Amino acid sequence: MAKLGRVGLMAWGLWLGLGIPALALPGQTRSQVAAWIQGNATLRPQPGEQLVVHRTDTPARRFTFRASVFPPTGVPGALVLNKIRSEQILLVDIIDGVSKTRLEESLRRIYGADILRDYEQAERVLLYPSAETPAYTNQYLVIQGELFVGDRFAYWVELTSDTLGRIETGRITLLLQEDAPALANFLSGGVR
Repeated sequence: MAKLGRVGLMAWGLWLGLGIPALALPGQTRSQVAAWIQGNATLRPQPGEQLVVHRTDTPARRFTFRASVFPPTGVPGALVLNKIRSEQILLVDIIDGVSKTRLEESLRRIYGADILRDYEQAERVLLYPSAETPAYTNQYLVIQGELFVGDRFAYWVELTSDTLGRIETGRITLLLQEDAPALANFLSGGVR
C-alpha cells in the first residue's frame, strides 16, 4: 500500500509537469487541498506543512505558498471553515528581484497550463495605483497591483518595490470569483 502511495505521488508530479489541470484549487475542501499540497512535486512540503509551505534558500530569498479559508480581504462574509477561499504564492528575492513574469512562471509550475491560460485570458478589473485608486502610503515602499477575473478564478497580483524601484517582493493570489468584487472594493477604497 505504501508503494502504491509513492507511485501515485510520482504520477501526480508528472501530471503537474505536463500541464494537466490542477486538482486542488480555491473552492475545494481543506483536506483535498492539503492532500494536493503533499503530492505536489513543485511545492515539496516538509513534514508538518499542510496548508502553508515555506522555503528559504537564504534570508534574502524566500518562497511561501499559503491556502486559506479566508478571502484575501480577511473579511469572511459567509465563512465555511472547510472550504479554501484563496491560495497565495509569495516570492521574496532581495538579490535578483521579483518580476511579474517570475510570478506567472510560479503559477504555471504549481498549477499547470490550464490555470495559467485562465489567468492569461482573464479580464483586468483593477489596476493600482491609478487616478481612481489611491496609492499605498508608505514613504519606503511602492505597491503596484492588478486584479483579474478569469473564467474559472480571480487573480490578484502585487509587486512591492523600494524607493529606488527595486522589486524585491511579489505575490499572486488565486481566489474564488465570488470574492473578487469585495476585494476590488477593498483595494479601491485605499484601505491597506
